[in-house]
Amino acid sequence: MKKSVAMCTYNGSMYLQNQLESIVNQSEQVDEIIICDDCSTDDTVHIAENFLKDKGINYRIIKNINNLGFKNNFYQSISLCSGDIIFFCDQDDVWDKDKVKLMCDVFRTNENALLVFSNADVTEQDLQTKGDLFVALSFRKEFMKNSKVQVEKLLADNFVTGATSAIRKELVELAKPYGEKWAHDYWFAVIAAMNNGLYCIDKKLIKYRQHSDNTIGILKGVSFDLIKRLFSKDKSNKKNRDNYYAELRIEILDYLLEFMKEKNTYAPYYSVVKNCYDFWKKREAFAVQGVFKNTGIVLKDAIHKEQYVYRNTDKPIIKDFIKGIALAHRDA
Repeated sequence: MKKSVAMCTYNGSMYLQNQLESIVNQSEQVDEIIICDDCSTDDTVHIAENFLKDKGINYRIIKNINNLGFKNNFYQSISLCSGDIIFFCDQDDVWDKDKVKLMCDVFRTNENALLVFSNADVTEQDLQTKGDLFVALSFRKEFMKNSKVQVEKLLADNFVTGATSAIRKELVELAKPYGEKWAHDYWFAVIAAMNNGLYCIDKKLIKYRQHSDNTIGILKGVSFDLIKRLFSKDKSNKKNRDNYYAELRIEILDYLLEFMKEKNTYAPYYSVVKNCYDFWKKREAFAVQGVFKNTGIVLKDAIHKEQYVYRNTDKPIIKDFIKGIALAHRDA
């Protein structure tokens, strides 16, 4: 079973060598490392080349002529991998020495496994642990009960982190055409689940480094800035995700429903996706309606505890209620 690493880099000189060291020192060796650099302006490419040249592992470093962006650069890196198993890899984490072996054991034991993911230690930039990734993502073991539950819970909120994941190469073709609005790890996880191929290792197999250049927003508390962003009426700032809600969900669910219709092989999951779509469709008008109308939608769904089905978060009803207030008349 040939094993590839798909790594994307961009101005990663500060942490890249730590990551590469953790890869080449695995208890079960990988066969190739594919690095796609997205127009770095620092020493990233030089560090990678200088480190890997005498390690006895096949590698390729592709220097993009134009910046592809994180998601498309990952798809490029994945497409260049020749391995049966492809490990997704960020430039700034550190792998446990047994990560490759433990994940490959799952693939060897389960022929239908398409994507395997794990837990992680969430760390400061100096690798001091500050949290548990599964806790930060509100992930629970019961989410893996069966494939329908997996799909439902994934659509509520993604709990599969790309940096902790590896896929069987067959998943690449199953997942095409890729969803333009979907993050690559999220899309692969949903397609793996709908093919009964999503597996979890409940062990922390990487140190998931958080720093000013990559912070994904986990383990953050309430702040004045967060409240300001939440209640902002300015739609011009597309990066202000706190000021968006249903529109972030509707566009990816629209694509998934069309994808399922075209493939014509995912009928058992159609109602799961459609019910999720309907939940978010009711919230599409939050920004043009008033507080009372939005509150009515929230309260009606709260009677049936729908927020607990379609959100993986603490206090989902309260958060739904706050969004209804914050977004009221935003676009009026």
